[in-house]
Amino acid sequence: MVQAPFVVGLGRIGVTISGLAPNLPAPNAMAAELAALATTPAPGVAVALRAAIRLGCRARAVGTHGADLLGQLARSALRDAGIDTELLRAVGTSACELVTVAGDGTLRARYAGEPGESVAFDVTTALANASALLIDGTTPMEQLRAAELARSRKLPVILDVSELRDGTSELLAASDIAILSERAAGELAPRGELTDALVEILALGPRAVVITLGDKGAIGRHGEQLIRCPAFPSDVLDAYGAGSVFHGAFAAALLSELPFARCIELAAAAASLSLRELGPWSAMPSREDVLALTRTRR
Repeated sequence: MVQAPFVVGLGRIGVTISGLAPNLPAPNAMAAELAALATTPAPGVAVALRAAIRLGCRARAVGTHGADLLGQLARSALRDAGIDTELLRAVGTSACELVTVAGDGTLRARYAGEPGESVAFDVTTALANASALLIDGTTPMEQLRAAELARSRKLPVILDVSELRDGTSELLAASDIAILSERAAGELAPRGELTDALVEILALGPRAVVITLGDKGAIGRHGEQLIRCPAFPSDVLDAYGAGSVFHGAFAAALLSELPFARCIELAAAAASLSLRELGPWSAMPSREDVLALTRTRR
């Protein structure tokens, strides 16, 4: 029996507390009733791994979460989603995103949390049976060692660049595919058009680069191949975290040995479907839903 591909994600697991309100709170206003409230793992490695699972992969999370109640809630949610959490360690306090989604906009506040003491992990154990490695750049030195071992084993290394940190350049050089937010790409390659940014970032070492563009879709380059993928239409309730869904879906498509353009298309479709509910964890689409949406463009 052929087993599903195994995606390993390295990073720091945070928490998002999302509320659905009729309107954003005004200064000194009376408290408003929330229509819905959700506490889930935050966008990043956790959401990407769940997207990969929904599209047919197995997954393992390696790294840390807060040594507090929120961290335990996040760990339980990952475990319930079928993600292997044995190599997650509880240290510091949980990073927490507070998101209010309302008819007149979205309000976000963030507590960065305290990462605590650095936690070493055995790279060989982390990559046991792995088919691909996802890294988020939060612990560059440890993730660089893992990326180098993965590449020596011919495993694709996919780097999520949502923001620039110390060590991002080294991780780019050690990665096969870099997926960047438009903001991060603009900071890394600030001159010229997006097509110029793709070329500049490719020159840093990855074999392929994708820039996610929110409601404008995504653009990517692999060698001389330039791919533009418009966003799929969607009923948008909450757009926060769609980029992480894109990353996980791209990994799943890549491990299905699909062409680069098709990987971007499937990832864009999954990201679009994740906008329909409060937070991507609740709205995570199935493989069947993603494939059905992509068929609307055939």
